[in-house]
Amino acid sequence: MKIISLNMYGGIVFEPLMQFIEKHSDADVFCLQEAIFAKEEGIPLESNGARTNLVQEIAKRLPDHDFKFAPMQDGFDTVEAGELPIAFGLVTFWKKSMNVESKQDFFVYKDLNTLKGQDYSTLGSNAVIVTFDVNGEKLSILNTHGMSEPADKLDSPARISQSGNILNGLEDIGHAKIIMGDFNLYPDTESIQLFERAGYRNLIKEFDIKDTRGSMNKKLHPEYEHGKYGFQPYADYTFVTDDVQVKQFDVPDEPISDHLPMILEIK
Repeated sequence: MKIISLNMYGGIVFEPLMQFIEKHSDADVFCLQEAIFAKEEGIPLESNGARTNLVQEIAKRLPDHDFKFAPMQDGFDTVEAGELPIAFGLVTFWKKSMNVESKQDFFVYKDLNTLKGQDYSTLGSNAVIVTFDVNGEKLSILNTHGMSEPADKLDSPARISQSGNILNGLEDIGHAKIIMGDFNLYPDTESIQLFERAGYRNLIKEFDIKDTRGSMNKKLHPEYEHGKYGFQPYADYTFVTDDVQVKQFDVPDEPISDHLPMILEIK
């Protein structure tokens, strides 16, 4: 089974992103963050560079997949909330041939439509869990996008609580579990170590991944080099329970977003 996680940056690097999706259309599951869903037809295709119908464009390229979209904020386009009939959040795609037992979403920080102006510390964060029956064995995959503030990617009470909320959402699931997404955190934070202490393997650490942001991040955001925190190479993580048999894990430097894709293959 092949599972891909990616923060898509709202589709701002649109054509390369679509080429990547088409190239990996054989993937069984996509866990995608910064997804934008158009609630109506006939609206402008771009807003502040972001693609307003991004989920629909991906669905066109994945005709053999179903999906679940989970909104975080209405009208938001990665920069600000406006009047467009769009929603910003998470989307998980899976092959239609897969046996889905359940799918749910829940908030791990604040709630739907809590953003105030451009204060991103008020933007809610959520998670999507899809549970599959794979040849008689259950597998749950959680897709999440953690809060982006404070921008230092270090611990805060809210971030530690957020990690706890993710773990609590999986606590009653006794079978194999995978957690993937953009956590906006550094590896040595308590917020990340909570997952390790809960018994999850941290594949970013295990496979000695040095960067989940990539060269395109530097092209898109050259100002970060001279900012308060400089370039921050870490944000995205994959955690798996011991009963997940990892065949391969890779974070290739694909120029498709200001994040890199995490590609997981399991037996």
